[in-house]
Amino acid sequence: MAMKIWELHGLRLDGAIRSTPDGDADVAGLVFSEKAYLLAVRDFRPPELVALVEERGAIAVARELVAYYEGLRAAGGSSGRSLVFARGSGPEPTLRRDDEELSPARMRSVSVSIP
Repeated sequence: MAMKIWELHGLRLDGAIRSTPDGDADVAGLVFSEKAYLLAVRDFRPPELVALVEERGAIAVARELVAYYEGLRAAGGSSGRSLVFARGSGPEPTLRRDDEELSPARMRSVSVSIP
């Protein structure tokens, strides 16, 4: 079975990055879809993402990343892509790329508000 790119990154970071049961990337408690993770690591190195989440917390970093990519998008950067909050299967904050389609189960529950 092939490893996901974040699983390779996690090997160098003592498991701080791993796969969730749904196949997403869990970066120290902040969950990224595959596309969201690939977008984020274009601008932030994996150890930097881990350090940010450990220092500031998953929800704060999720908000910062959403704002960061929205700013880039408004300025015409990041290939027009941004990150958005999505409902995951667990309690962790979850980020997806704005153009990702959600499964029917996730579509029903995506209207959650993150404090």
